[in-house]
Amino acid sequence: MSATAPPGTAPSTVGTPATRAPSRLPYLLSTVGLESMTAVTAPFLGRTLGAAPFALAGVEAAGRAGSAAARYGRNQLADRQPGLRGFMDLAGSAGLALAAGFFAASSALWQAGACRAGSWAARGLGTPALEEHASAAAPAHQLGRRLGFERSIGALGAAVGALLVAVLLEVTDTRGVIGYALIPVALAVVVSILGLRRGRADAPPPAPTQIKITKLRGGPLGVLLLGIVCYEASNIAVVLLLLRASKIVSVSEALPVVQRVALCYGLYQLSAAACAVIAGRLTDRAAASLVLAAGGLSLLGAYIGLAWASAGDDAIVVLCLVLAGAAAGAVDTAEFTGVARLTSPDSRRAAFGVLAGLQSGGRVFATLTAGGLWTLIGPKAGLLVCGPLLVAAIVIFAVRVDRPTRTQRATAAAPGNPDPRP
Repeated sequence: MSATAPPGTAPSTVGTPATRAPSRLPYLLSTVGLESMTAVTAPFLGRTLGAAPFALAGVEAAGRAGSAAARYGRNQLADRQPGLRGFMDLAGSAGLALAAGFFAASSALWQAGACRAGSWAARGLGTPALEEHASAAAPAHQLGRRLGFERSIGALGAAVGALLVAVLLEVTDTRGVIGYALIPVALAVVVSILGLRRGRADAPPPAPTQIKITKLRGGPLGVLLLGIVCYEASNIAVVLLLLRASKIVSVSEALPVVQRVALCYGLYQLSAAACAVIAGRLTDRAAASLVLAAGGLSLLGAYIGLAWASAGDDAIVVLCLVLAGAAAGAVDTAEFTGVARLTSPDSRRAAFGVLAGLQSGGRVFATLTAGGLWTLIGPKAGLLVCGPLLVAAIVIFAVRVDRPTRTQRATAAAPGNPDPRP
């Protein structure tokens, strides 16, 4: 029986068969479809169906909670029946297709809200354990690179969806865009069916080890998770940021507001993709908590800019969404890297589950709080309510609790390291 590896080290692969990572293609195709809907959700619910900011926040919060629950259920079921992974990919893609179809045809707010939340739940069911596979396959000095690569691929798929929306709006309206989002999702269904027919068996990630909550409250991991809780409790859903952008950008017949917002969302996702790669490399050489602190400052700047921008300040809107996207990509990468560095390989997957729960719970809280204050007081109150929590997170992250060892830093900086991509 092999001894448990210490925290921050990669599991030995000597004498073990190579594992096959989950297929990304259905996941990426469904990402394109889902983010196409995200790019027009704010104008569709707000303008077409007359939803208040709090209603929009409630829909997104319910969707995030449903996605987290569905992903947790998928992982639990797949641990017991690994052969069901392909069927759950298919069920997730098919559920997303149904939700998109009903979303496009909805004529009442409750119908659209239920379909939007259902699309997020289907997304959670069809999300493979990419972070778990990446951390299991990467050596200790390349954890950040590998996790940053996975985050950037997802963000690039989302950017494609947003930029497709900007093109489609030349020939159709927001309802039509949601209908066209069915195409990539339908392709995801086809790819999932082909994967099942070919009997493609993805290797499961390492089985999770049970972690007691009391073990997470103390030590460096507890400090890092406390900062993550503060950050995520101030991480407002991007749909509310897009709603604010739609109120600020200037009106032009050549490029309508909805198209401009869709382009801004594409820049948001491109910024997230680029910064995920950069953050991954930085976290391999420095403390992930420093990258998290920088991400917190970036998000705080985005909130302040969007809160105080006046109508027609297009440049400020673009800058703020780029800053928010940079925070999204960098922080997600650094959070998973920091948690992976502070846990042993056999308990890493369980720790990732705890992290995912904290992310979802925090984002639901932030979105509902911001949406409620936006509706009752105004957009400035909704955007700036999260400022104190962000400041607290930045202070906590400045402690640098997860510094890589000197050997890991030297190995990560050495030239000629193999490309971490699979």
